[in-house]
Amino acid sequence: MVKYKIGLVDDEVLFLNGMRALINLHDEMEVVLMASNGQELLDKLEALSSDLPDIILCDIEMPVMDGIDTMINVNKLYPDLKTIILSSHYDPVLIIKMIELGASAFMPKNETPDVFYDTILNVIKTGFYYNNFILKVIRDKMSIARKDKEGLVKLTKREKEVLLLICEQKTNKEIGETIFLSTRTVEGHRNHLLDKTNSKNTAGLIIFAIENGYYNIKPKNKKW
Repeated sequence: MVKYKIGLVDDEVLFLNGMRALINLHDEMEVVLMASNGQELLDKLEALSSDLPDIILCDIEMPVMDGIDTMINVNKLYPDLKTIILSSHYDPVLIIKMIELGASAFMPKNETPDVFYDTILNVIKTGFYYNNFILKVIRDKMSIARKDKEGLVKLTKREKEVLLLICEQKTNKEIGETIFLSTRTVEGHRNHLLDKTNSKNTAGLIIFAIENGYYNIKPKNKKW
């Protein structure tokens, strides 16, 4: 069985080793890289050359290079590398900042192992994972500057369908099966949506959809 390669970045040794033990217990994952700060991560990624991890789990508060600067550098040097941000802080401003920088997911450090696994697998599956709490933060805190107040962006019926399913965190294959399109056609619609909405990534599409009323967040009892 091919295992997904995970990189870990955290300056707390016990937490770092705990994550490694938890991940290595899972049949589909293995830890291939560990670092205590962002600079050490960048050095190790450079040494790995082409054999990079599939996902990086990264703390925010670290010495030498913190999570914010790490995200900036990773996105610049390794734009296809997915990053899950770990933090003890639930500050909406911080969450928005990390999403703007391209974080694929944001997860509190006190989550359960099941949520920990699910978040990683969802990012592997769809490229991102924003739970209901994160979606509400996006809706409530994101700058209204992006909002299409004059309705200049016109979406077709099919594009609206694809956008809604993207917001529901479906893969291209799942979207195609739902609305009877090939995966390649769905990819084309996704790319057109990125161009039309001036979005850099899927996070941008979700922000656009929420701010312009294309997607309504479904209420849940659980905060995270």
